[in-house]
Amino acid sequence: MTDDTLEQYRNSFYESILLLQDEQDILESLPSPEYQSFFPLMEGLISKLVEECREFQSLGDDSDILDEVESLKKKINICRSRLEIVKKQIAIDNIESQATCSKRHLIFAQTTFGSTFLQKDLKDIPKEYYDKVLATLETLESGDFNSNTEKVRQLTNNKKLFGLYEIKEFKIRLVYRVLDGDMVYVMQTRMKKDDNSSLDQKDLINRNRNTNDEFKMLQERVQNPHERDLLIMEHENIRNEIFDELEAGKRDGKGGKK
Repeated sequence: MTDDTLEQYRNSFYESILLLQDEQDILESLPSPEYQSFFPLMEGLISKLVEECREFQSLGDDSDILDEVESLKKKINICRSRLEIVKKQIAIDNIESQATCSKRHLIFAQTTFGSTFLQKDLKDIPKEYYDKVLATLETLESGDFNSNTEKVRQLTNNKKLFGLYEIKEFKIRLVYRVLDGDMVYVMQTRMKKDDNSSLDQKDLINRNRNTNDEFKMLQERVQNPHERDLLIMEHENIRNEIFDELEAGKRDGKGGKK
């Protein structure tokens, strides 16, 4: 959907709820979660309502103006609530779909130089921790997430990280996104510094931004069965190369730090 089309849809939904007051009527007039651009559409709609509310607030404290401000605030809250509910449901659906997979296909985020970000990250991780990196990948590939709730969690502390999941193994963290059912997009591995490291979070936000275009392209690619199979084969070779590198690092690091 182009920006112009998105703007047209946003204005259409805005106008449709502008005169509504009943909460159920407003909810029924909002875009369906099945819309391909549901999230940008809802965020744009909320922004337009917030902007309109601020304009009315600047007009003074006349009773009619205050009534309109309260009406707009109500609509903003309804829209925000709808957005959060859909986000939470998607997160639940993703975790459930991951948990039922007997084996997941690992698709590795790639740099502009043709390597993978994970291999780039390994250069900053001591080899004595390679066994822990391998353990996170094995959990992601074949683990039962229902029995690993202490190891697997969704990153919810920052809206810029929505849709990202983390697996932890001792001091190692592995971050990924769900690409399509049994396909997961491996974005980052790193050493844990501290629980509230702003630098870690900034690095992850940057990584998410730098890989987002590829992720969206892959989402479209996997809709084609032939392209999906090709992608799995491509990354099976990459997966084997990475696992071999980690196994060799394990030997060099004498089995990892316990």
